[in-house]
Amino acid sequence: MGHLLAALRIACRLPLALMLLLAGLALVLFAFPRLGYPRRDRIVSSWSRLLLRACGVRALELPAPGASALGELQGGALLLANHVNWLDIFVILSRTPAHFVAKMEISGWPVVGALVAGVGTLFVERHRRRAVSQLNDRIENMLRVARRVAVFPEGTTSDGKRLLQFHANLIEPALRAGVPVIPVGLRYTDRRGRPTEAMLFTGEMTLGASLWRLLGAPGVVAELHPLSAVSGATRHEIAERARLAMAERLALPMDDEIPETLRKALAGAAA
Repeated sequence: MGHLLAALRIACRLPLALMLLLAGLALVLFAFPRLGYPRRDRIVSSWSRLLLRACGVRALELPAPGASALGELQGGALLLANHVNWLDIFVILSRTPAHFVAKMEISGWPVVGALVAGVGTLFVERHRRRAVSQLNDRIENMLRVARRVAVFPEGTTSDGKRLLQFHANLIEPALRAGVPVIPVGLRYTDRRGRPTEAMLFTGEMTLGASLWRLLGAPGVVAELHPLSAVSGATRHEIAERARLAMAERLALPMDDEIPETLRKALAGAAA
């Protein structure tokens, strides 16, 4: 019975999700080049909410005490989010405009790669020695014109049951631009608030396999936990404070081991 229900959910959700992806691709290719940031931001936010609904995902924003909701942010800011799934990008975009930083490989994903590129994602080639320095200059430019940039400091996805080590390289532009650094915790549960495997996207799992698993799930709740801005004298200090605050908010243990895939990428960049 469970497999039959999953198949029925996929049959209902997949056509709508594909139509939204294709409509979004058409927008970023043909409409966005003629639109300014304010109109683009409104379209991206509305489209992201529709995509979440089509995939059976309900987003809840639960700001920590003393923190602002993402939609209330004004001016430039650097958002630091833990990374669980490719859908993280659209969960955050449904609440606030932001330019995400992503690995260059994502730009080659079918449809989704073109979409995230079209909404202003900043890609980094991790195997190029000067890539991070050049990316930091681009991030700083965005922050100085009052745009928001979102970074996944873990550098890769986790299983959502722990926080991986935070890498501080991309925090430097926020220090130079003098903008706040805001941690944003992400957690996915089922409709009863229990942990769910529907958002698992680790190891060698493909985008297609991840989407199939998500569409077949009974339903997913995406929790967004904006925290108060963190400060520090150095980027490493800020990264550590953001990680500690996020671990406390999400009640997650901290894992300081670097995943093998990220270890190889870092080794290639240093070669």
